[in-house]
Amino acid sequence: MNFKFLKTFLAGSVFALGSIGLTACGDDSSSASDEGDSSSSAEELVLSSVSEESPLAEGAAITANVAEDGHNGFYMTLQGILTINNEDSPVAEPEGYEGDDRVYYAIDSLSFDVGRKEGNSIIKVGNLPVPLKPGTSFGKESVNLIATVDEIPLNRDEIGCGDFVLYTTVYMSGDEEDTKQFAYTARVESPFTLQCKVIESSSSGEEVCTEMELVKDVVISNKLGSDVPAINFATGTSENPDVTMIIEDRVPSFTASAGVKIIEEGSQESGVIPEGKVCLESFTEAYNGERNPMDLENMAWYLVKTASGTYPVMIVKFMAQDDTRGDLTISYFRKK
Repeated sequence: MNFKFLKTFLAGSVFALGSIGLTACGDDSSSASDEGDSSSSAEELVLSSVSEESPLAEGAAITANVAEDGHNGFYMTLQGILTINNEDSPVAEPEGYEGDDRVYYAIDSLSFDVGRKEGNSIIKVGNLPVPLKPGTSFGKESVNLIATVDEIPLNRDEIGCGDFVLYTTVYMSGDEEDTKQFAYTARVESPFTLQCKVIESSSSGEEVCTEMELVKDVVISNKLGSDVPAINFATGTSENPDVTMIIEDRVPSFTASAGVKIIEEGSQESGVIPEGKVCLESFTEAYNGERNPMDLENMAWYLVKTASGTYPVMIVKFMAQDDTRGDLTISYFRKK
């Protein structure tokens, strides 16, 4: 059969990476000759060729969510669904096909390449791993990325900052009655920007400190039917709560309200509340530490990020009344 060959892309697939903290880049006043020197010494990205047409359905969208890992980098999670178009595939009867039924395809694997834009060139940054979540695999007509691909670690020293393109290659194959295999690839080009972190300093050269104040021994309870087991950290009340406490099998957890993130803290000593001048900058996010809901442990520290600010929270103690009721005592810091 003859086909009109079209290069296959996922329509509208954009990785929306937000601004994240990175080591500072050179200032905007760098000369054109400096940029030219950098580009000339770097290796341009060369990608493998892809099929001129494939069974991958158009119209899918992929979103990448990025968070700092609390060390020297960040991690990326992917959202989106990749689907094979087996009902109206342009390669249902590919060249060389001799069977009676159409060929049905599945997604075998993915690969990720990253390039940095420098002038009219794309400079090679590197390949990214494709970590799978436990119990998941490819080999299906449809792949839900958030359920299949685990968090992808990135090193800021290797990535740098600026304008980038993430190239996602999708590998697909199908069998003709288990005797002959037909394989195809498609690629998604997704531009994104990693903004350089602006390193602030005072005129005296002192480090920036967002000074915090302690709110001590706040009790969140659901022991009585009238109790609202929730808290707004800015006001200290249960109105418009940032988190709600849920107890299952005598284990307390926080469930975040819309727009709120709960992350394990990665630098403070368990059970110890800092004294004296306390700066928000002294608290860090633990790698792979975001959860919703978040199971809570006695004496552990957590960071709750809301529209009004970031609140370091320590679990002082939990007293269970039964499997689903009890008292949770917390202490937390808020901006002065």
